[in-house]
Amino acid sequence: MTTNPDKHGLCMPLPDFERLQFYYGRSLTVADLQSQQQYFLEKLRLHMRCFHGMGIVCGLGVTPVPVPEECDGEDDKRRQDVARQLRKVESRLARLEQEQGGEDERRKLAAEQEGLKREYERWRCDHPHHKPPPVCVTVDCGWAVDCEGREIVVRAPQVVDLRSLLSREDRREIEKAECGDGDERPVIELLVCYCEQQTYPSRPIVQDNCDLPQKCRYGRVREGYRFRASLVHQPPDTRCSNCCEPCENECVVLAHIGWPVDDPLDVDDIDWRPRRDIGIYQPAVIDGVSWVHGAHYDSAGAKTVLGTDQRGQARTDGIEVHFSKPVYAETLQPGVVDLWRVQGGKGLAGVISQIEGSFVDKPDNGLVNGFKFRDDSGETLNRGDRVLIQVRGNFILDACCRPIDGEHVGGLVQQLAAYLDAVESRDAPPRPPCADRPQPWTSGNGRPGATFESWFFID
Repeated sequence: MTTNPDKHGLCMPLPDFERLQFYYGRSLTVADLQSQQQYFLEKLRLHMRCFHGMGIVCGLGVTPVPVPEECDGEDDKRRQDVARQLRKVESRLARLEQEQGGEDERRKLAAEQEGLKREYERWRCDHPHHKPPPVCVTVDCGWAVDCEGREIVVRAPQVVDLRSLLSREDRREIEKAECGDGDERPVIELLVCYCEQQTYPSRPIVQDNCDLPQKCRYGRVREGYRFRASLVHQPPDTRCSNCCEPCENECVVLAHIGWPVDDPLDVDDIDWRPRRDIGIYQPAVIDGVSWVHGAHYDSAGAKTVLGTDQRGQARTDGIEVHFSKPVYAETLQPGVVDLWRVQGGKGLAGVISQIEGSFVDKPDNGLVNGFKFRDDSGETLNRGDRVLIQVRGNFILDACCRPIDGEHVGGLVQQLAAYLDAVESRDAPPRPPCADRPQPWTSGNGRPGATFESWFFID
């Protein structure tokens, strides 16, 4: 089994597995029955952790609870309106700073900015009688398993007040941001944790001679859960084995939520990417590329996408592929990434030829989060051609020497944000209804390996 070299010598703490031996005439004590129950409980948790892993099995989606308009006070509405106007003015001023000229407009906007700031001070939320409104989300019913193999079952949708879960220090930071004193928008992490609750209180019939007299004892233990929220995010799980290495984070991450400073909480404020589906290992996947799969580009646009050398124009770095976890640069060797030209159009068609290419600014060793690969052939693609991109995931290894999960399911891997407006594309393939989900699509079908394939057409 692959292990993490950084945690060599650390082992998962396991109890001694001792079960009862039964025979006629044996006296059974409370400790005997408790140890027998603990034996099977630890066995089940060990099996769950080592053979099924940890993460979310199903459900546990996070959605915002809409705030009725009548619940917003006039002061809050006015403050939010002034804050929106102020952000627009500041955005326009930032654009003018990068341009030459426009001194009159800049002075006018600066004066408007000062007026809005003074008005915003009038509606600040630090009044002694001001009570901040609740910020609530709904957590759907579902099932998860934590890193100890303990099952977390939420049997009905739960409305969670995020503000009430925060610590005093976190609430102070949130209040600063709501009053306009924060530099960045706070992002909280919502988690669900396993917990136990003692139930069925009753009086013992016989008192223990070795214990103090007690009026009541609890007869059962209910396996439950509790929600937790914090501005401090727990580090990602870097273990190579759920079974042989101790875990550091006992709670399961549900979402990262951008705190609604000015506007009510929206679906776009909830980030599902930190969630982890159940599995014994979370392989690296391709979570973003620089082109639009299945789209159409003109010849000049294709050269920009591929980084083909164009006379009189700056050459781009070509295609970019980003991974969810770092991978070894040593495994990004010639032959791992290929570009192919499938000749189309009228006349001779179906001829497949390789487009010569190379990696851009790739280090010789160490861990990298992605790569760039560009066309070195200098050839011009013609109308009707198709460019096929292949990334052989079996040969790209992560920090645990496991291959990336490269299966391009449905062709739904999203385009990286930095390239959304870089090159104009059109006629992207339609998305099926099942592709509409809050969690962004990545490569992978749960089995590490496979070849990532994508293509685009030339108009």
